[in-house]
Amino acid sequence: MSEEIAVVVTAVPGEWDAVAGHERTKTRLHALLRQGRTPHALLFSGPQGIGKRKLAAATAAALLCLTPKDGLACGGCESCRLMAVGTHPDFYAVLPEKSGKAARSVKIEQIRALRTETARAPRLSERRVILLDDAETMNDAAANALLKTLEEPPGDTVFILATGARQALLPTILSRCTGVHFSPLDDEAMARVLTAHGVPEEIRGPLITLSEGSAGRALRMFGESAISLREDAMAALEKMPKMTPEDVFSAGEQIGAMERERLSEWLRYLRLLLRDLLAIYGGSGALLNADLEDRLFALSGKATEAWAFAAAREAAETARRIETSNASPRLVIEGFFLRVGQ
Repeated sequence: MSEEIAVVVTAVPGEWDAVAGHERTKTRLHALLRQGRTPHALLFSGPQGIGKRKLAAATAAALLCLTPKDGLACGGCESCRLMAVGTHPDFYAVLPEKSGKAARSVKIEQIRALRTETARAPRLSERRVILLDDAETMNDAAANALLKTLEEPPGDTVFILATGARQALLPTILSRCTGVHFSPLDDEAMARVLTAHGVPEEIRGPLITLSEGSAGRALRMFGESAISLREDAMAALEKMPKMTPEDVFSAGEQIGAMERERLSEWLRYLRLLLRDLLAIYGGSGALLNADLEDRLFALSGKATEAWAFAAAREAAETARRIETSNASPRLVIEGFFLRVGQ
């Protein structure tokens, strides 16, 4: 097993109950585990940062446990101890790899290694569990290779695929998996997660609002100067309706120099701001970015609703390109500014 695809996902005793929210989903999974009716392939789908990987690891621990209690991991057997430290011989995790400046992806070499793993008999537990996280990042070759494995699954292997973009997967892969949907976390669950991670009370509210039910995103925002990044997006938005060609290339150079993941966050804040701008035109209620209300209202008097709608559509397409292609971020951003800045 290569270092890049080594097991890095762990599950500790009690983690099932520690996953915030998703009570109906957990109840459904628990019933399958208790009855011993887990399908050969599960597809966990839903937004990023809401606990899919954590619950996938807890599900794997339950499936591998030598002495399960009511279908869940006991926390004390040899299998559970190995899961807790990430060295279980029958648990195999495949995560996207990053190559240079290219977007992270699951490559065919990883799927080939996965198929080699499924050909081996379990060494400790009754079965093997394969976790494929961010499954939507598979390239075509990797997806087709995985499909062959799912079409003829080993009887002693359970696959858990996790994705934040179910629609990006091949229909043939979807048809061979039992879907398990995860919704964004509600405010109460979000507050529990943020409190547990020591986020000060005075900023929990804004983080909950801006993170749209993703605890992972909220925690990243807490640690990555999210307010400063949102300010950059607001400042750019205020300039967009009247940008000159010189402004376009200057902004493209500055914004396009960001790391791809940070650029994706910048685009998300921009889209949230545009959503608020459209809400102002429509006369709807409270804004997500309520603290920027005065600046958004001022902008609404300088830009048309048609422009804001077109900008929101272009921002969504630009975000998709940044997240799913290897195109130069600077060129993608310059193209975006050229289309909306006239």
